[in-house]
Amino acid sequence: MDHDIYLPEDRQQALEKSWAGPFRRSVLPMIKEEPFRPFYCPDNGRPNVPVAILTGMCILKELHNLTDQEVLGSLEFDLRWQYAFNINISEAHICQKTLHNFRVLVTTNQQAGQIFQGITDNLITAAGLNTEKQRLDSTHIVSNMANLTRLGLFIRTIEGFLKHLEKRYPKIYQKLPKVYDQVYCQRSGYFADVKSSQARRRLVQSARHLFDLVERFGGHAEISHLKAYRLMERLLQEQCHIQENDPEPVTLKDPKEIPSDSLQSPTDPDATYGRKGKGYKASITETCVPENPFQVITDVAVDAASASDQQDVVTVIDRLQEAEHKPAELFADAGYGSGHNILTAQEQGVDLVAPITSGSPPDLEKMQLSDFEISADGLKVLACIKDQKPLTCEVTDDGQVVAIFSPSSCSQCEFLSVCRVKRYQGNYRLKYELADMATSKRREQQETAHFKERYKIRSGIEATISEANRLTGLKRSWTRGKNRVSMSVFFKALAINIKRFIQYAMGKAKDVLVPTTTSTSSYGFASIWMPHWCKKSLLASFYYSLAA
Repeated sequence: MDHDIYLPEDRQQALEKSWAGPFRRSVLPMIKEEPFRPFYCPDNGRPNVPVAILTGMCILKELHNLTDQEVLGSLEFDLRWQYAFNINISEAHICQKTLHNFRVLVTTNQQAGQIFQGITDNLITAAGLNTEKQRLDSTHIVSNMANLTRLGLFIRTIEGFLKHLEKRYPKIYQKLPKVYDQVYCQRSGYFADVKSSQARRRLVQSARHLFDLVERFGGHAEISHLKAYRLMERLLQEQCHIQENDPEPVTLKDPKEIPSDSLQSPTDPDATYGRKGKGYKASITETCVPENPFQVITDVAVDAASASDQQDVVTVIDRLQEAEHKPAELFADAGYGSGHNILTAQEQGVDLVAPITSGSPPDLEKMQLSDFEISADGLKVLACIKDQKPLTCEVTDDGQVVAIFSPSSCSQCEFLSVCRVKRYQGNYRLKYELADMATSKRREQQETAHFKERYKIRSGIEATISEANRLTGLKRSWTRGKNRVSMSVFFKALAINIKRFIQYAMGKAKDVLVPTTTSTSSYGFASIWMPHWCKKSLLASFYYSLAA
């Protein structure tokens, strides 16, 4: 049942010249199985399904945003998938549970990042890509969780606990007041019949029920350790004020008091609330060297939606350095720009090219720190705007730079009223922090034509995020939980890299391939590609059938 036996030669050539050929020749050998050896028993049980096939299926699943059934159907009925994985038609069957168990193994043992990094390293080497210039941005991700209102959050959390309690401890459940069973388990609609004016009252009622359940089972050795109970505790702490020995022991917090990392859905406790909504934040870094035949995503990370981009610069550079892909220039938007990040990146040998728009705007009626001439490292003031050199310049123990100017030169200066120097012990003193100087310098640079022209290359990362969203459904994950969402995002990013590499490999082929249709098959890698000679052969057969 091998393809080279039962397929005509022209079909074999067509398979080789489709996406399946480069995938089989170049990509499949890059998937290393050795790191998975510790997770399989060496002398017990049947042989495992090859890790390369399971990994490849996960990659192609994310590339086309397919369901498990569509992936398994593609493997069984699509010759390109079978050819890409180097298996014959009799071997092209995998149980859905096998695919599920493999993803659990990858998630539990944090293998998705290693798979991404290993294959990406090989792609960079195979295509000879330059990583000296890279660009960074983040995007919002929503997991496969219910988008709940505040009332819905209380209802679903209490309902989840009651269902667990009824299943595991039916006798204890039967002793609860009947109102819990009537309101949260038997009644459909979850207060959907409530008028808007009454929603607040029902929310207060749910808060009281939540408090009662937490207090009622707080001392139970087993129930208090249930995940559903801990979610109720967390919800009570984040959403309510508790007053002991008070007629009204529980009151709702004002929405402004609720932290951004609070519980958003009991089905996904890891999700938080950020500026763009509920869910997670994915940070993506890719190369942006114009001479590269294609650009590749070099780093991916998933964090809480409430996390700030300001905290990502150092961690991204550290990961890129560990992967031996540290850039000389890193382009990012204003969310990553700050004096501290610019200095920290410089210490690691990276030029962070990002504008600064946050913080207090500069007072344009006053002289700026950037108007002073300083050394390259920012630790020494060389002269003021009037070319007056300081008497002394030193760095204090807390990292501030202090320059002392002569009173004879400063007191007669026409810019004294707007200058940043201050009178100090008979002299004039300029005092600043290095981060403030870096911020002032960057604000001055970002207004120049040279910086704006150089910064244009950053916008290309938006196209990559758009491509990932359109092809892989990046912004709406099919799974829940930070670890599983991270696994999904790693495979989606890897799928984009492999897609670009295969397009590059097919572009280098001697025979020019042209698409016969612009549609995309639900079971295919891309549009059906067919060489010119194959199209002519089909056309000749068609005319021959008409003549007959």
